[in-house]
Amino acid sequence: MTPLAATGRGFSLAELAIVVAVTALIAGLGASAYRTYVVRREVAASVALAADAQEHVTQAFHRYGEPPSDRESSGLSRGRSDGHGRYVDWIDVVDGRVDLHFGDEADAALAGRTLSLTPFETADLEVFWVCGNRVAGAGLKPLGFANGARQAVQVVTQIEPRYLPSTCR
Repeated sequence: MTPLAATGRGFSLAELAIVVAVTALIAGLGASAYRTYVVRREVAASVALAADAQEHVTQAFHRYGEPPSDRESSGLSRGRSDGHGRYVDWIDVVDGRVDLHFGDEADAALAGRTLSLTPFETADLEVFWVCGNRVAGAGLKPLGFANGARQAVQVVTQIEPRYLPSTCR
């Protein structure tokens, strides 16, 4: 009998425990990555819903020279119920800023939290939107700055950065 044949009778308990531990670790990492992907997809879908509100704010700014104070002055309906999707309970406008309020159908990492899209202006009065906690670029001023009007104020989101699309981090 060769030495190889004598040792090749199966797995020891320690070897089996190592294989099970490594498999559990890989499964745990995969589940975490998948959840992050799902939550990020919910945020991205919700940000896409805000495009209409952003367009209304931009048009109101170009028309009146200052950011709209609320939904109604931006040209959106007065109530908060229109334009929301599965994960967003309502979309609000506050001094030009568009706020997405996540509801109960959103993942627990989002439910009850708000993500803001803040408008900034360039020297040519073009509107540039900043999502979430992203820092506005050089030369951008809060919407309304050039005219000395009320200004949009950026609000820090409480959503974990890993769940935000790259455009919002």
